[in-house]
Amino acid sequence: MRYRIVFFGTGEFACPSIELIANHHNLVACVSSAKPCPSKDLARKLGIKIFDPIDPNVDEFIEVLKTLAPEMLILADYGYILSKELLGVPSIVSIGLHPSLLPAYRGAAPIQWVILNGESYTGITTFIMDPRIDHGNMLMQEQVEILPLETHGELEGRLAKIGARVMLETIDRFRELLPILQPKVVNGMSYARKIGKELRKINWSFPANEIVNLVRALSPIPAAFTIFRDRRLEILKAILSDKRSDVIIKKGAPGAIMIEKNRLLIGAGGRCVEVLIVKPEGKREQTAIDFINGYRPRVGESME
Repeated sequence: MRYRIVFFGTGEFACPSIELIANHHNLVACVSSAKPCPSKDLARKLGIKIFDPIDPNVDEFIEVLKTLAPEMLILADYGYILSKELLGVPSIVSIGLHPSLLPAYRGAAPIQWVILNGESYTGITTFIMDPRIDHGNMLMQEQVEILPLETHGELEGRLAKIGARVMLETIDRFRELLPILQPKVVNGMSYARKIGKELRKINWSFPANEIVNLVRALSPIPAAFTIFRDRRLEILKAILSDKRSDVIIKKGAPGAIMIEKNRLLIGAGGRCVEVLIVKPEGKREQTAIDFINGYRPRVGESME
């Protein structure tokens, strides 16, 4: 059965779902940001009607939405809390797609926080939306393993494709699915708040594995950074080295640099961080070897 669907979404994560739903159902409109965004570009390419209200909850827009007579409202990566009145517009249901195993990691940045916290698994959840954030009864879930060196951008791309498939199955099977009440949030279940500027600056005294997780979680954007020769240096890819940090740290100064066989090693808590890809301020990203050859870091220099 083909449903009349209105899709709410803005970011890259929403795009595979938009395309898959458009291929299998009557996607009558996409609601996106008033600013340029990936979902708007895709909807335009697919010839789907676009709405970009500054506030989707105003009465005027809700009345416009009613004229479309949607049977389902689907939301992924939209970034705006929808009101009870708006969620009640479709004749059948409003369904959300979230990249975590709810109720864990509700909020704006679930993919970044699962990496920051060193999780081994995350997942996809579809759920019946209510006005609270990522809160309604669950419809389907799928667990996804986080690969050891996977960055936020890489994991988001995988989850977007998996999420599109799970969302399409949720839509197709909706009438036979039994909604499940979300478990109560218990200790250890993190709220995935938006990543703030204060988290981006690397503290080299932190344990090396935490620094590597920070780099992975913020790559490619907004990117973790350090200071080298008074200029910002973004670290886009790094791994945990097997070398102990006390080998290169002198007088208790985390951030000390060591070059070993064209490897860029930085002293941190316990072990060293091997930096693989960087982006110097005002320049393009480059490999560690290019950085070494271009900047010639000296013995005794440090990242700050």
